Amino acid sequence: MNRFDYYEPKTIKEACKLCFNLGNKASLLAGGTDLIPKLKQKLIKPKAVVNLKKIKGLDFVKPYGKSGLSLGTLTHIADIAVHPLLQKRFPVLCVAARTIGSTQVRNLATLGGNLCNASPSADMVPGLLVLDAKVKVAGPSGNREIPLEELFAGPGKMNLAKGEILTEVRIPFPSAHTRQIYLKHSIRRAMDIALVGVAVALSFDNRTKVCSKARVAFGAVAPTPVRAKKTEGKLVGKKIEEFSLESVGETAAEEVAPISDVRGSAHYRREMIKELTMEAIRRL
Repeated sequence: MNRFDYYEPKTIKEACKLCFNLGNKASLLAGGTDLIPKLKQKLIKPKAVVNLKKIKGLDFVKPYGKSGLSLGTLTHIADIAVHPLLQKRFPVLCVAARTIGSTQVRNLATLGGNLCNASPSADMVPGLLVLDAKVKVAGPSGNREIPLEELFAGPGKMNLAKGEILTEVRIPFPSAHTRQIYLKHSIRRAMDIALVGVAVALSFDNRTKVCSKARVAFGAVAPTPVRAKKTEGKLVGKKIEEFSLESVGETAAEEVAPISDVRGSAHYRREMIKELTMEAIRRL
């Protein structure tokens, strides 16, 4: 591990100022489950590390108004997995959280770290995408809010300005007749990153039983997690018995751009997207 300067800001404002002044010379420390191994293996060599853990008020799950829930970016993955309000309104997030790492990793890892690592296979992202989540960002020029799907620029890259820090994730409550699911396929059954991740949320009109809203999102099959908007269009306006699952699965496979690597080929990932999308809809 290389030598680096170490900072412990006490406020978001102080952290943003540090990040602005240090620029790309600094790495942020939240849970450390990704950063520390990279430092030890010398995969990254920052000149400075900015520890966000001393900033109070970034670890929470609470309502924002009457329209949804707000999650602080230092909220631990383990807490998300068992939070009663999330289990009631956003079970897809609890399921995704339980698939991440081991118990020890989940007790350290944070929501913000899982997002800001900007990994295409991040387990929390597909579920948040199908829930139409937005993120709150603090920076030298103040705060702004953007849709989550606009946050990612590529593997390990985010669309954040110099000195900006992710502070909050806001999720609107879905309609009463919304069903959610996250399916993860990995080489090992535990403690492994996603080879393919599929999240689906379907809302139905209680009177007509027609799908009024569909959200489908994938992880690990493109440079960033992606919404499958063409696939969604195959579901909206139809009753469950009218879904053409084979056609939906084929459309899903056409919307992704996976790579071949040591863990799986592009062809295999496309086939798994097709099968998991169909399986997710069957379960819903």
